[in-house]
Amino acid sequence: MMTISKALPSFFAYAEGQTSYCLRDVVLPQDLPLLVQWMHQAHIIPQWQLNKSELELAVYFERMHCDDHQHLYIIQIDDQDVGYLEIYEAKRDRLGLYYAAKQDDLGWHVLLSEAAVGQGHFRAVMRMLSFLIFEHSQAEKVVGEPDQTMSVYEKIREDIALEAQGIIELQEKTAMLYHCFREKFYKKCGHFYQDFKAKSHV
Repeated sequence: MMTISKALPSFFAYAEGQTSYCLRDVVLPQDLPLLVQWMHQAHIIPQWQLNKSELELAVYFERMHCDDHQHLYIIQIDDQDVGYLEIYEAKRDRLGLYYAAKQDDLGWHVLLSEAAVGQGHFRAVMRMLSFLIFEHSQAEKVVGEPDQTMSVYEKIREDIALEAQGIIELQEKTAMLYHCFREKFYKKCGHFYQDFKAKSHV
């Protein structure tokens, strides 16, 4: 049976301005060294808490890859691997214990490596993942639960149509629950995708 998350495409291309972005499936074991490297970067350790040995991470990512309620991607910017993305089915995830999740709700966990941090790409990456979900699923909203100390989301949320729903207490962190509603997202950001599609057909 093809689940909602596994039915998402293995590759998704996008662009804003002169910069190309894409998502490609994580491929194991080929991508493991890259994932291990990222999980040990200083700015990632506090949020992900996965600065473990290569063997432990190999087991972790194999389990994640086989879990049918989520889809794992590598984020690329101008053909360079720069980040990691998990798209998951919120109702079948532990997040479903913390809000009234609907069957089609899809959520994200996103990581940008040192190579992409501070280069102004975060808004475009976040728009890309929402376009991926809304263009290829029936989801009416996308959800996220970053640590409340991640102030970057408050700074950009209006640009990507995120709406703060309130604080939730997870086992390992105090998180802010965000919702991104399909209709409001396309009203705010739809022109980015229209521009991309128009240029890609020239």
